[in-house]
Amino acid sequence: MKKQPLWMTIPVTTAVLLALAGCGGPDSNAASSENSSSSMTTVGQQTQSGSGGADFSNENEAGTKENTGTTDNEDTSGSKANDNQVANGQVGVNKVIQQVRNQLTMKDASLPTSFTLEKGEYLGAAILSNTADAFKVNFYATTQSVSINDQSLTASGSKVPVLASYEMKTYKDPNQSEIFPETDPKDIPTDMAVDLGHGIQGLSEGAAGSQYLTWQEGRWTLQIRSVSEDKMNNPGIAKKMVEYLESHTLPVPKDKGYINVEYPSGGKSVHVTISWQDGHQIYQLKTDQVPLEALGMAVSVKS
Repeated sequence: MKKQPLWMTIPVTTAVLLALAGCGGPDSNAASSENSSSSMTTVGQQTQSGSGGADFSNENEAGTKENTGTTDNEDTSGSKANDNQVANGQVGVNKVIQQVRNQLTMKDASLPTSFTLEKGEYLGAAILSNTADAFKVNFYATTQSVSINDQSLTASGSKVPVLASYEMKTYKDPNQSEIFPETDPKDIPTDMAVDLGHGIQGLSEGAAGSQYLTWQEGRWTLQIRSVSEDKMNNPGIAKKMVEYLESHTLPVPKDKGYINVEYPSGGKSVHVTISWQDGHQIYQLKTDQVPLEALGMAVSVKS
């Protein structure tokens, strides 16, 4: 019998091997893809404690909701992972706040206890002034855990983003007009009134190229200012603030409280200043975070 040439055997063997290898091709790839996707969890901004972070962490400068890319049908394991990250983050925040409080000369100082942090960020703090009747603390978003007053926070040219500046000063005369400007959003003319919901009316007026919307909530006066040509939706922003404050309580002023939300030209950034009086002491929180995040910090203030 004539022997089969070797060159004919090789293609047959190769074809068999290729056929066998191809049997699991698409299914294997699909399984690999499923395994890969199931191990990923989409995590948005990480918020600490119950200051309403889920409501405001995704607000843009105009006060409107932005898409985070997450879906309502997120699986249970993803939700638990997010909860654990938030819980662990809050432990870190609590530790930083306690360390700041321990270093302040003023005993039982009132401090914000809740901040909105991105996934993987940590709260940093630097005490800029510290006496028996006044203090100032800057809070930062850092990429790693650092000690209080770490040089990376206070060094000249530091690029660590400041979350908020928080200070308390004692005044002989606490009626500081530059902090608490005289406003009277009562008896508003019909053509200037804006319904902000929950029985609250705002006073809308324009002056010197700016648009102002002012309203009163208890002892607090709140005002939004934007540049007229930017056509910012001041009423929309105000309504979100009013809605948020229906379920969150600001510190009780004795006697005055004032919130100033200012959008510079272009409307791409915002400066928020929250001030309140407690006898001869005046507390002030300043931040460039969006208004609802600023409110979240203020409502979390505890002694």
